[in-house]
Amino acid sequence: MRSLETSQPNSKLPVRGKWFFLGSFIFACFLFWWVPSLLFRTVVHQTDEIENTTIVISILAMICFIAGYLFPAFGRRPTQYSEPVLAACGNLSYRAAVLLAIPALILAIQFWRTHQSMTYGYMAIVPIPFEYQVVLYTHLFFGFMYLGSADPGRDGWRRILIASTLVILPRLIISLHWGRFFVAQAMIPALLIAIARGWIQISPRRLLQIALLALGLIFVPPLTRGDFSGEQKDIVAWLSGGSSLRLMQSDNDLNLNGYCNPFLVSLTSKSIPYRLLGACVLDMGSQKGMPATLDRILTINLPYNYNGVISGTGSNYLLELYLLGGLAGVYAGSVLFGFTCRLFMRWIGMRSLFSGIWAACLTRALLAPRGNLSYVFEQIPPLVLATFVVVLIVWAGRLLNKESAASREAQASVPALKMGPICAIE
Repeated sequence: MRSLETSQPNSKLPVRGKWFFLGSFIFACFLFWWVPSLLFRTVVHQTDEIENTTIVISILAMICFIAGYLFPAFGRRPTQYSEPVLAACGNLSYRAAVLLAIPALILAIQFWRTHQSMTYGYMAIVPIPFEYQVVLYTHLFFGFMYLGSADPGRDGWRRILIASTLVILPRLIISLHWGRFFVAQAMIPALLIAIARGWIQISPRRLLQIALLALGLIFVPPLTRGDFSGEQKDIVAWLSGGSSLRLMQSDNDLNLNGYCNPFLVSLTSKSIPYRLLGACVLDMGSQKGMPATLDRILTINLPYNYNGVISGTGSNYLLELYLLGGLAGVYAGSVLFGFTCRLFMRWIGMRSLFSGIWAACLTRALLAPRGNLSYVFEQIPPLVLATFVVVLIVWAGRLLNKESAASREAQASVPALKMGPICAIE
């Protein structure tokens, strides 16, 4: 029996999880933009720094995102590799993910042990070493390549569950003393792929479980780090820094003299070696030659929020679009952003080697209300290139196997030819 993915025309394929992602994005905007203002005005009864005009702009931007997201997706289905290549790449990526899970877990436990006594967010805490990140991100890459190409009918659910767990666990351990986004990079893409492929059916009970998981992801790591004591003054301080709309409101006249456009820098920071070129970079404490993205510019410009912290002030993608093209840039960019997310949601519902890349983009999109929009797209070129390299390796291996098999068949036929005349004489 053919699956739904292959038995229906491309234009009529259902976009599973379409409403789930849209609801998740609206919830992210509500959480990162409007919840602090709502609590300030109705619960804490203190003056809210966020002006009504800023809130209206953010609401209109979200409406533009919804309009772009609901616009009918068009275009042809992305090119798919043949079943033998998909299966071979899936097997290779699964083995790589399992093998890399061992060093990833060792490094995660080592990081957790060395950071137990350190205060998160300050220079006293050592950033994740580069060699750790190489292992962890390579592990993540192969894990999601496998999940994107997995076929439950061929691989079985046990294999998919093992791969998902091994990808999430090291990052969960690190996030206990590091940023919550680190574990979200593994957990959310796996969830989106499972929903888009129909592995998880959305129901009220399932939505409640996902909501509890999201709340745990948001609040448990800060509690384990001791970031939040629960006293009233701490609640007010936490709420004051909770809305990224404050950055949009206070920095819409940000002077970019001396800096390249932060949107373009962030969009290309994974493809262009700005540090080697000595252009479009800045220094943050001990970190030298960092690409001058908007979040880093804001951190440097707001020393009262910086004060040696490496976590910085965060960012707001509306401000990034505003600095690029004013209010027209905010609204037009939001429409295009929404439409792109709709395409990504459609693509991850198809069995593909690239599904993990689009799922990672959607994960960053959910966090864009408190980050840079360009972070959603910056990793696409290197990840797509890495995927092509894996495919070339698989093709080369299959070609060598075919040549080896042909050589063995040729050698096996030689004795039979020599015996032919002897048998004929007898």
